[in-house]
Amino acid sequence: MLLAGFQQLDTMSERYNDSHRLFMQTMLSHRKLQEEKAVQLYERICELTELTPENFDDFVDVVNNEINDVDLTLRRSRDERDGRTVIVLVNTKDDEIAQVATNYTTNEITYFKQLLEMIVLSDDENFAVSSLGALRLGTKMKPPISQRETQDLLDRFVEDQWLYTARRDAYYVMDPRTILELMTYLREQYSDVLRDCKMCMEIITMGERCELQNCDVRMHRHCADTFFSNREASCPSCKTAWSRTNTFGLGLPL
Repeated sequence: MLLAGFQQLDTMSERYNDSHRLFMQTMLSHRKLQEEKAVQLYERICELTELTPENFDDFVDVVNNEINDVDLTLRRSRDERDGRTVIVLVNTKDDEIAQVATNYTTNEITYFKQLLEMIVLSDDENFAVSSLGALRLGTKMKPPISQRETQDLLDRFVEDQWLYTARRDAYYVMDPRTILELMTYLREQYSDVLRDCKMCMEIITMGERCELQNCDVRMHRHCADTFFSNREASCPSCKTAWSRTNTFGLGLPL
């Protein structure tokens, strides 16, 4: 059995070719792609390299087998905003928050960690920080960051897909990349605050919630669409009538 496992690894390594390398080069640049765009990219790469396309899941498995040794992996998730499947290139090192430091100074990383705390601990499960609050945080840093420098930094976080803006740029919210890449850090630091979606069991920062105040059931909107498609709308835990309009998280589209 052990020999068979080694033979499988050798086979997968042999299958790693120019199509996988080109795909990884793109992922290193973009870090996150909608799955449909990732598949289109893969098909285009196969045309350029004159290679026959294989099953995309198998293709991703081969890539992951090759990059695991350098603490990287491709992970799938669904965007909380619209339910679309995304593929994110994730750093799997133990100290995940340190991975943000690649392109940022120590003071900027400290700012980012404090900004995450403001987002996670925001009132009424908003999971967002106002643009003004984010700017003010910069001036409280030691050493302080000017408002202009703070805005430039926030723009970089958005460009690098750690954050995105919501409600006409009035708020900053965690991007799916942050939730996937910093999952261990978030769970360790905020285990008493963050909840998992009742259906997919992934961290949830926006969606629908049970109307019973003491009930902790939360669902992504796309998970709720599936769950309630053929059953009565009631909480799967406490059986309270479920209102599809009882939502939380300022990143959720209105």
